[in-house]
Amino acid sequence: MTLSSRRPASRLATPVPAENGSNGQRNSVVLGPNDRLVGELYIEGDLRVAGTVEGNLEATGDIEIAGAGKVNGDVTAYNRLTVGSDASLIAGDVRVARLTVADGAKFSGKVSMGKVAVEPSKPAEPEPVLVEATPVAKPVPVKPVSVKTEPVKPVPVKAVPVKPAAAKPAAVKPFEQKGKRR
Repeated sequence: MTLSSRRPASRLATPVPAENGSNGQRNSVVLGPNDRLVGELYIEGDLRVAGTVEGNLEATGDIEIAGAGKVNGDVTAYNRLTVGSDASLIAGDVRVARLTVADGAKFSGKVSMGKVAVEPSKPAEPEPVLVEATPVAKPVPVKPVSVKTEPVKPVPVKAVPVKPAAAKPAAVKPFEQKGKRR
């Protein structure tokens, strides 16, 4: 088993030498029902989670969330992700080549599937923009409120006499008739 602080995506999977007794098989890590992980875990090989994980998981092989296993975080499985019937996965991003979710499992997250979704050597395709619907506010019943009104007090106004403007006599033009009278 190799635990590393570097992401497996930044390098190729380390081949398992035959002399270590593994007969060329991949590494396999198991988090039991009483195990709890908080943080990030990168595994070169397979991972089985029966305990609780609060953080991100990444494995170059399979990830299985089994029994009453609970994972809350991003998950990347270069091969397959399996979520068992009593298990739960609440994630932001799930990147897998293949995905299996059993009946009764709790699963939530944005899934990217296929080899392109998890291969480190190819640039990731732009992710689609997700638009969340805004919930419509429900009308709230309002009870009528009685309001006491007070009479408006008149404001005293002082009368000021207005002087009429001097009228200018209109200029009168004499009437001139043109032409003959009848």
